[in-house]
Parts: sequence; structure tokens; C-alpha cells
Amino acid sequence: MADAGVRDGGEDVSGGAPVRVGRIGFINCFPLYDHFEEELAARGFAADIVEGHPAALNALLVEGDIDVALPSSIEYARHADTLAVLPHVSISATGAIDSVQLFTRVPLSELTRIALTEQSATSVCLVKILCREWGLAPEFVPRRGPLSEVMASADGLVLIGDEALHVLRTRVYPNNYDLGEEWQRVSGLPMVFAVCAARRDFVAARPDAADAVGQALLASRDRCAAQPEQTAADAALRYDFSQAFLMDYFDRLKYGFAPEYRRGLVEFYRRAAAIGELDDVPDLDLVACHVVGEADGIESDGVGGAD
Repeated sequence: MADAGVRDGGEDVSGGAPVRVGRIGFINCFPLYDHFEEELAARGFAADIVEGHPAALNALLVEGDIDVALPSSIEYARHADTLAVLPHVSISATGAIDSVQLFTRVPLSELTRIALTEQSATSVCLVKILCREWGLAPEFVPRRGPLSEVMASADGLVLIGDEALHVLRTRVYPNNYDLGEEWQRVSGLPMVFAVCAARRDFVAARPDAADAVGQALLASRDRCAAQPEQTAADAALRYDFSQAFLMDYFDRLKYGFAPEYRRGLVEFYRRAAAIGELDDVPDLDLVACHVVGEADGIESDGVGGAD
């Protein structure tokens, strides 16, 4: 894909080809990838990193052009026959997440037309679920052109990732609704925006490599959690946000995949099927891997601290 870039990770010391790993370029993934390649090498494997936004990496994973990624959770459900979930990490929230927002020019009850980001499938599905919960039936259209044109043609806009954070910070729209917070309000459960998934054929052929990828993502998260101030400072050098802002933002994000998150994910799938976004609710097929901590009932899932 035109907006996805590949970085060669070199020779896999296990004797196999480097694992093709998708990396979302958004800042929310920084703690998972900051130490990832070093941690993967320590487990005897190398990676070719393919960078892109979620929708691009979703397609590459389904098409077999990469082996492992953090696809939108709804895209895993739509391709559960091809993909399996690694149980180590997710990108989740237990309330507000900041970087998944519905911005509106009018009060929520007056919404008639919502422009949808083309970068994420989960947020698009989620806002449709929430509109049903709110008793709304707006027209949904793809987001086209610059922000000024979108504002002229639609009274609502769904944005994700760094763009959502920038628009939230500049207060371009008079109203905003955090979709993680709104989901928790209607369901009482966490929201899982992305899972760590691998192609089933890759897991069957190279189970040790699949487990190593999951363990390396988790280890990177843990190293970042051990030094939250340094993590935020390092991320601030790459992204246009202050260390203080990122300390707070990373504290909102949850990277674990404990049973409560899985229950939230299944409920999301149930409601997605109810509005026709899924044919049926898939089984949450987890690859059999040992996740350090979870076996002992311990789940330190954030970077700013454990729940």
C-alpha cells in the first residue's frame, strides 16, 4: 500500500525469515513498539516492520502481506477464519481514551450527517452502535477532503489517532464525545479498539515466532510502564505533543487483554451483529500462549500504572 513503509529487521537468528510485523504509526502504539525489536531479538527472532494506519495494515494482514499486526477489533471478527488472536496485548480503554472522538457542530440530538474516518473500522462500527443507543439515525458518509470542507458538509465527524488528539486540543468543534467513555456508559464494560492478531497459517507454521512477537510487545509495554516519564519524553521527541500531555494520555490507554476486556469485546461484537455490522458473533479464538502475570491473576495493563 502506498502509505505503508517497510523497515528490514535483518536476519532471523532462529534460522527462519524475519516476521513481517505491522506497526500502526499513531502515538497510541508507541509503548508497544518502543523496545519491541530489541525484545524480539532477545527471543531469537527478527522483524520486518511495516508501518501504516490501521485500515491499511488490516488489509495487508488479511491479504497475507504481513504476519502479525494490531488490527481493528472489528476486522478480526470479520476475518476470524483467517486470523487468530495473540493473548498478550490489546489497545483498550476503561472509559475516555481521547484519541477516538465524535466531533459535532450541533448538539447530539440534532445530528443528521456524520463523516466517518477511513483509517479505522472499529470506531466507525462503534459510532453506529452508539447512535442506535442514543436513538439517532444520522446519515453516514466517508470523510473527504480537508477539515474545512468536512465541517461545511457534515455536522459530525469521527476522527481517531493523532488527528483526533490535535483537533481535540485546538477545539475546532464546539462539542466532542469520547467514544471510549460513551461505550462504557452504555455497556458498563471496557472497549477494545484493537487486538493483536496473527494469520492462522503463520501461527501453524511458526508458533514460537508468533508467541515471541506477543511476548516482545508485552515486554516493551512493561519497560515503558517502568519509566513513564522517560517514555513520555521519548515520545514527545517524535510526536507534536508535550511530555506532560503524553503522560496523561498514556495513562488513559490500556494495553492488557484480561478477561474483563474480552467480555467487553464480545459484547461489542454482539451489538455490532445486532446492527448488521457482523454476520454473527465469532468465537474469540486465542492462540495458546503463556502471558506472564495473567496466569497469576495479575494484570498491569497501562503505562501510567495498573488499574
